[in-house]
Amino acid sequence: MPRAHLLLLPLLALAAGVPGHAREARLRLPEGFDARAAPQAVSGLSPRRHGEPVRFGPYSALEMREGGRVGRDIPLGRSALRSLDQGWAYTEIALGQPPVQTQCRARSRAYVRGDAGAEFSVDLAALQGSPVLACGFRADGEHVLLFQLHRRGDRLDGDADGPGGAYRIRSLHGLEGTPLRSGDPAGYEILKQERPVAVVDRLNAGSVAMDPALDAEEQVRLAALATALLLFDPAFGDG
Repeated sequence: MPRAHLLLLPLLALAAGVPGHAREARLRLPEGFDARAAPQAVSGLSPRRHGEPVRFGPYSALEMREGGRVGRDIPLGRSALRSLDQGWAYTEIALGQPPVQTQCRARSRAYVRGDAGAEFSVDLAALQGSPVLACGFRADGEHVLLFQLHRRGDRLDGDADGPGGAYRIRSLHGLEGTPLRSGDPAGYEILKQERPVAVVDRLNAGSVAMDPALDAEEQVRLAALATALLLFDPAFGDG
């Protein structure tokens, strides 16, 4: 569950006018998208248990291999160069479709100054244009998608390219029924030709919705991409 969700729950209760009762936060979907696709509930994400498959609808991410976070500080007086790395891999399957083998790596690089009580940092990876998350997807021995996600302020935006087309990924911060905005991404939209074709909701237990007009092969590839977005912590390396 994103940390922003936890911080926003008391505020949402006040916005709803129900003192002492926090209603469940819900992601605001892109306009018109909810009329085309029904969200499919996610299992295996919240709570997350190491190595547990992630499933939604007819899709399952199996053979889950998750590495731990590896951090390192190189001291520079009162400053330091801080790095954080994590990798994972899985196989996305759906009945009648070729399995999609997926490998991802999250990487953060920062310049940090001060101490634990008063510390500020500069995101070196963002300044250099390096992705905070990169994934490769293969099916039938061929690359079907290459994906990179970049941090831009409190937003996460990316691109995925493959033989079947190009996609843009944008973080979503709007919440239903309130003008309040989530600081960390509450979810993502996946766009093809500037039209949303899938939405990944990270709030609560999580859900994924895909445009049913997509063919089955494209859907399983986007399911593999959606799983990567579900597993990635939006606050990775941030502060």
